Amino acid sequence: MTGAPKDKTPAKPAKAATAKAAAAKAANGNGNGNGNGQTLARYEIRLSGLGGQGILTMGKLLGQALAIGHGYYVTQTQSYGPEARGGASRADLVVSSEPISYPKTEYLDLLVALSQEAAASYYSYLKPRGALLIDADLVRQSPSSVALALPFTRLAREKVGVPQATNVVALGAVAYLLPFARIEAMRKSLKESLPEKIREANIKALNLGYQEAKKRLGEPIALPDPDGGDDIQAARMDLTEIMTED
Repeated sequence: MTGAPKDKTPAKPAKAATAKAAAAKAANGNGNGNGNGQTLARYEIRLSGLGGQGILTMGKLLGQALAIGHGYYVTQTQSYGPEARGGASRADLVVSSEPISYPKTEYLDLLVALSQEAAASYYSYLKPRGALLIDADLVRQSPSSVALALPFTRLAREKVGVPQATNVVALGAVAYLLPFARIEAMRKSLKESLPEKIREANIKALNLGYQEAKKRLGEPIALPDPDGGDDIQAARMDLTEIMTED
């Protein structure tokens, strides 16, 4: 098929929130060694997986870090299936240095998939030059040969000792890959959002994901061409919580 399809499935339930930090505009951070002083026109992110994986919490933490910690405008929409655990779950974020006119995602710059179903279902929404980050333990058949893969589930279980922290390990990898994000803002968001009794393990998970991504995934992903160099109409294949639950 041509281009990225519109998501016509109504969210069950869906929530939307817009966050604005004190600074209306923010230059890209250099926490990854890749900051270049550019402002961010519009960047679309989808975090996806299954109910019980903490996808919605992951989206909340990321949105809070980008809005409050970096001064970006951020909109977040989220949806999940009828089942509390095991149903489809996703959190979408639109990030920009300017006020956001349309709050929902259309063409993804980054897709994070923590399940096989999510990778297959949402890959067709990704821009031709967008980045796909998958859990190598749970996505055995990647829809792309150039997907970025880390064993988030195994790292959470073996290195953190908390399998439920898989989403936070993935969040650490996202913090590294996004060229306009800083790990310090992610840590602050996490510390301010979590109860003290689970804070230490999740900070460990966040740092682990960041370091593993830095070691295994190469350079942070490139920003889209602000002049429209990414042809969003190019042909693409159509392939058919932290420590608490979402």
